[in-house]
Amino acid sequence: MWLKNLFLSNFRNFKRLDIRFCSRLNLFWGDNGEGKTNLLEAIHCLGHGISHRTNSEGELIKWKEEGLYLRGEGIKSERLFTYEFLLSRKNPKVRRVDSHRVNFRDPTKWLWMVTFSPEDIWLVKGSPAERRKFLDAKLPLFNPRYSYLRFSYRRILSERNYLLSLAKKGKRGDEHLQSWDEQLVDLGSMIVKLRLEGLEKLESFFKEIYPRVIGRDCKVNLVYQSSFLKNAASSLPMEEIKNAFCKELALKRAKEMESRITLVGPHRDDFFILVDGINLRSFGSRGEQRIAALSLKLAELGLVKLKEGDYPVSLLDDITSELDSRRQRLLLNLVQNQSQVFLTTTQPSLFESSLSEDTYLYQVKTNQVRKQG
Repeated sequence: MWLKNLFLSNFRNFKRLDIRFCSRLNLFWGDNGEGKTNLLEAIHCLGHGISHRTNSEGELIKWKEEGLYLRGEGIKSERLFTYEFLLSRKNPKVRRVDSHRVNFRDPTKWLWMVTFSPEDIWLVKGSPAERRKFLDAKLPLFNPRYSYLRFSYRRILSERNYLLSLAKKGKRGDEHLQSWDEQLVDLGSMIVKLRLEGLEKLESFFKEIYPRVIGRDCKVNLVYQSSFLKNAASSLPMEEIKNAFCKELALKRAKEMESRITLVGPHRDDFFILVDGINLRSFGSRGEQRIAALSLKLAELGLVKLKEGDYPVSLLDDITSELDSRRQRLLLNLVQNQSQVFLTTTQPSLFESSLSEDTYLYQVKTNQVRKQG
C-alpha cells in the first residue's frame, strides 16, 4: 500500500500544500522547527484518522484558523481509494473514504502506517501504558471490533471505579458491583486472549529481526505479564482466563474497596522483552533498548503484511539522531525494500547512497515544501 498524493489546508504550521509522492522513498529535509515532523503527522492522520503525537486534536489546526482539511489518494489491495479528514474547532471530526463517511474505529478503512521516531525507546523503558497502547494498536488487524471492545471495557471500568468510590464513602456502592464484575470479566478476558494471540504473532517477527539489527545471535522472547494469570499463554482456553480473573477479583476485593480503583484486569497488564533471559527494561543498556524498540516497529511491518497482504506505509522521523550510520542504512534498506517510505532529516547528504530514480526529495522551509530534482 502507498500514498500517491496529499492536499492539506490549515494543518499545524502549513496553510496550504499540494504534494505528489513516489511509491518508494520520499525524503523531507530542512532545519529543525520547519515542520518536517508535522508532514508525517498529517500523513498519519489521513491514513488512520488520528494523530500519533497528541491526543489534543485542537493542536493540529493552524493557529487562528477554524478547521483543517486533508485529502489524498492511496493504493490498498491494488485499488485506488480517496481518503479525507476534516477537523473543526466547533464540530465533530469527519473521515471519509471514497466520499463515504466512515467510523474512526473501523480498521478496514485505514491506510496502515507505521511510525519510527526517537521517542520509540519508551516502548521498552517507559511505563506499562506505553506497551499496552502499542500492542492494542495492532490488534484491530486480527479483530476489527477490538477498538469497540476496548472502548466498552474502559466504560465498564469507569463505572466500576465509581461504585468502589461510593463504597469507600459508606454509600453501599458495593451492592451493585457484582453485575459490573461480570461484564468486566467477560470483556477483559476477551481483551487478554486477543493480546496473547497478537503478542505471539508479533514475537515470531521480533525473534528474526532483533538479532539481525543488534548484530549477534541471541534468544529473544516477548512475555505477557498479566494481573491475574500466572502463566499467560495464547493457548489458554477462554473459560480458564475468566475463572482466573474472577478468582483474583475476589482476592483483591478488600484492597479495591480501600484504594477505590480496580486492581485486576487488562488495564493493569504489561509485556516485557527478554534477551538471553535478561529483561531489557530493567537491565538493558540504552542502545539495546533502542534497538529493541526499533525491532518492535519492524515486526509491526510484518504483522500488517501478514493480515493485509501488503506492507504498510513507513514514516521515519529523524532516525539519524539516535542510530549509528550502520543501523541507519540497515533500517532504511529494510523498510525501503518492503514499503513506501517517508523520511525526515536535517542532513540529506547522509542518505545520498540510498537515493535513486525512485526517490523524491523535498526541502521544507518557511512553511513551504519544494520538490527538488
